Amino acid sequence: MQRPTAPVTRHVKVAIMEESELVVHGLRAMLEPHSALVTVVAHRADGPAPLCDLTLYEPHRRSAGVRPAPQRFPTRMVAFGWDCSPEAVSTEMSRGAAGFVSKWLPARRLVWNLLQIADGRVVVDAWTGQAEAEKAAAEKWPLTQRETEVLSMIAAGKANRDIAEETNLSINSVKSYIRGAYSKIEVTSRSQAVLWAIQHGLLMSPEPEQSRARVPVHAAR
Repeated sequence: MQRPTAPVTRHVKVAIMEESELVVHGLRAMLEPHSALVTVVAHRADGPAPLCDLTLYEPHRRSAGVRPAPQRFPTRMVAFGWDCSPEAVSTEMSRGAAGFVSKWLPARRLVWNLLQIADGRVVVDAWTGQAEAEKAAAEKWPLTQRETEVLSMIAAGKANRDIAEETNLSINSVKSYIRGAYSKIEVTSRSQAVLWAIQHGLLMSPEPEQSRARVPVHAAR
């Protein structure tokens, strides 16, 4: 029987309904480090709708020159705005949006949310950055350096045997590190571990020479 390959998070194509090239190019540049997972394409009003998994749109604002969001959602639409008030969120979700994500989000958190939505989940992340610095300072990195390295390689789509070969570890040692990491980050599957790695900035470029994680300073011990 053929051995199943390790599950890999699928690539998601995201269109953005935005007239400003500055905004489109800015979002592309922001997500470029995560291009193995997410691709951004423009969706102009005067052109055909691109084939995509998700479409980001700016929630309706009563301002001159701002194109309103569509009255109907032909595909999975995701509200993407600065106004994250409960009223703004509830308005878009009641209109059928598949999710609501804040424009204040850092890149890796935005990617994590988009992957969740593309996977069929309803996500609302109205984060605005308040008190995040204090939270980050108080949070301790849960993994050892070796566990961090192994987890990053899982996120890059490598099978256990590949990880063993690249780290000069036995297959049993690799499995032990994986079990330890899963327990500490409270996940039970490889796909959940991949999403945790993305959220915490461990996913690197798919190029072979760059596939190892940049181990956070506080991970080394």
